[in-house]
Amino acid sequence: MEIMGVLAELTKLSAAASASPQARIECERLAKKGERYGKSIAPVNKTNRPHRVSRGHIDEPGDYQKSIRGDVVFKGGVWRGRVGAYDFKAHWIEYGTKKMAKFAIMRRTAGYLRGSGS
Repeated sequence: MEIMGVLAELTKLSAAASASPQARIECERLAKKGERYGKSIAPVNKTNRPHRVSRGHIDEPGDYQKSIRGDVVFKGGVWRGRVGAYDFKAHWIEYGTKKMAKFAIMRRTAGYLRGSGS
């Protein structure tokens, strides 16, 4: 019974620590680190000219790269850092298409953050 009481107290302390301002700062630091890495490996149109894609949308070089953001959200009582790409073609770049191989930018960014001692 004594161990269960200690476990309950540790769980309370853990929840309080993950909602602290220091946890938010650390999550933000890691999210920005992931944002920088994701932007560094993101593909950019080398022609440096915009091109028209289906339905008339004009795709400017670097749109995908510029859309990568590192954010911090408070969800479920804890701070969480997240990195995402918000360009309309992010899904195609991540998972590929019939005509284009997958780049897996977000998967590689997650792997980088896990393996960098973060």
